[in-house]
Amino acid sequence: MPPWLTLMIESFPALLDAAREQAADLVIGSRMAGADSQMPLSRKVGNRLFAALVSLVGNQRISDSASGMRVIRREVLERLYPLPDGLNFTPVMSTRAIHETLKMVEVPITYAERVGRSKLTIVGDGTRFLQSILWTAMDYNPVRILGIAGLLCLAVAALIGLGLVFARLQGVTELGTWGAAGLFAAQVLAVSGVSLFTLGATFNYLVSLFHRRPVRQGLFGKPLFDPPLDRHFGWMGLVILLAGGIVGAVCLALGFSGWPVSRLWLYLLAGAMLVLVGVQLMISWVVMRLLEGLSQREMRVEADLNGWPVEAKAHGAAHGAAHGAAREAAGD
Repeated sequence: MPPWLTLMIESFPALLDAAREQAADLVIGSRMAGADSQMPLSRKVGNRLFAALVSLVGNQRISDSASGMRVIRREVLERLYPLPDGLNFTPVMSTRAIHETLKMVEVPITYAERVGRSKLTIVGDGTRFLQSILWTAMDYNPVRILGIAGLLCLAVAALIGLGLVFARLQGVTELGTWGAAGLFAAQVLAVSGVSLFTLGATFNYLVSLFHRRPVRQGLFGKPLFDPPLDRHFGWMGLVILLAGGIVGAVCLALGFSGWPVSRLWLYLLAGAMLVLVGVQLMISWVVMRLLEGLSQREMRVEADLNGWPVEAKAHGAAHGAAHGAAREAAGD
């Protein structure tokens, strides 16, 4: 075996057998699946991290996203392209294959220690791998990344908010430096969390318009709500908006009746935040309904030209590829 070759050629027949026997579209020789491996520790840690990231954004477990030993069925090449020219083409291919719902199989292979210096750099190629994986996933399922980020923001904001409410109930009416910083962070994180979540759901509608065929979408990989959650954004936003307005109006009334501002300021801020969140949800609802209409337009035109009844027209629109992907995207 040449000194620069790290993957054992003897493992290749096993990949071909897996492709035939399991009718796989893509077979990856995994260096991290338990076979003998002489990979350096730094690269082993990096490969595990990137495999975990691909598994997270794609909602499908994969042990080695960057292995170069692969068997690809010719018919699926069009769905895997375009690919970058650099060393990051393997994690991009793995990420794209998951979102294209291709059947992907991993086969354990051995890995020999490299003789000579590797072309990979920890910082340069690591950064490139990270960006490539995230942007490829965003091409298919933005709500998976933006939605998770939004939920994390909301969770942290809720924890800070509960702490502030508890302090207020204990009689604390003035905040120190850390308390003011916490209040600021909670407000920013809450509004940002809702914005990120709704932005991801909106982007999924846009993505579905361009793909025009089913792709893997959704915050959790499958619909959790029927009808999708985004269809409730309108009334949810209105309720939250009204709740914020009522809180603000009550605080103002109490203030005019003689209550000191020190007893009301926290509730006024909470009311303002509720109003902002409600407006954001209502705007997102309007935008997504417009995008939904665009995704159905061609199917409705076809239904009108063929003289289908209204029921068949609605049925076709509901089960069209683009709309189906969009419903799954925003409803998770």
